[in-house]
Amino acid sequence: MSTIITILIIAIIAALVIVGLKETIKHSKGEGACCGGGAMKEDEEATVQLTGEIVTRADVHIDGMHCMNCKNSVTRSLQKMSGVSADVDLKHGVAHVEATRELSDEEITFAIERLDFKVTGIERL
Repeated sequence: MSTIITILIIAIIAALVIVGLKETIKHSKGEGACCGGGAMKEDEEATVQLTGEIVTRADVHIDGMHCMNCKNSVTRSLQKMSGVSADVDLKHGVAHVEATRELSDEEITFAIERLDFKVTGIERL
């Protein structure tokens, strides 16, 4: 009887480990439903179309984005700033930022890191 219980416990633990590994793999590929508290949001946040001369261009390298919700959060946060447009590349962890005004590294960093992502570098173009 105790052998059957032991086998059942091992089978349950194995099943939980398998499910956990599958979800971890999905999450690391950016396919899981992280950060949004539910199903992954498939719609991309629209990139703001700027009018006027582009004064600032930068590629911002970001750690910690895993899904479309992460991408959309970063896009929204950057585009809340006046005169800023952002196109976030989730796969490469880069936000391509343009602005019709001078934009400091500190402003860009604050807009991203307040969301608990990490800015690892800013390249001015």
